[in-house]
Amino acid sequence: MFEVIVIQLLRWLLDHPQYAGIRPGLVNGMSDARLARALVAMHDTPGDAWTLERMAEQAGMSRTAFANTFRDLVGQTPADYLTGWRVALAQNGLRDGRSIKVLAEELGYANPSALSRAFAGKVGMSPREWLGKAFQESAPA
Repeated sequence: MFEVIVIQLLRWLLDHPQYAGIRPGLVNGMSDARLARALVAMHDTPGDAWTLERMAEQAGMSRTAFANTFRDLVGQTPADYLTGWRVALAQNGLRDGRSIKVLAEELGYANPSALSRAFAGKVGMSPREWLGKAFQESAPA
């Protein structure tokens, strides 16, 4: 019975984020069926050529309606969200020892420099600097 109540509560929260004080983000985006289709598609194939038009098409919306709804519910533009997702995947790949060249190809960047620029724009440091810092922080004291 407890599980049913928790599920119902979660459903209500997703349907009424404004009453629950839930800030814009992925949860809000996933609560909108149209945006959820686009978000899932971007997460499934982050290396694809994701234009605003293609994202809106996935959602079954016009570009303007998609961009405005996405920004309102997720709290950032679709392009910024996709870049953040790609950078997060790049961080995981770097931790696993994968090269920036391979990651750039997989994540839809024209070359490693393009990924490095996007990475630095989101993280505030180059992939090499970030990786050095990440390994330094994870080393035993």
